[in-house]
Amino acid sequence: MSDRPLKADEIRSMSFEERLRLLNELRLELLRLLTQARTGTLTNVARIRIVRKNIARILTVLNEESKGQSKHA
Repeated sequence: MSDRPLKADEIRSMSFEERLRLLNELRLELLRLLTQARTGTLTNVARIRIVRKNIARILTVLNEESKGQSKHA
């Protein structure tokens, strides 16, 4: 995974299956990062915040589309 936040337009350009796959990958990465943080082996603590925000962005886009409120301009 990259160390940069995803943009909503990038997420909207993905297929539904790609979004779900990425969401699962990010959730696994977050779990791994939190485990590293608890054991004291995490070197980049800012990565946790980026991963959490990326998860939230994906969920937001999925919820917008499920409600028919796509804000894609």
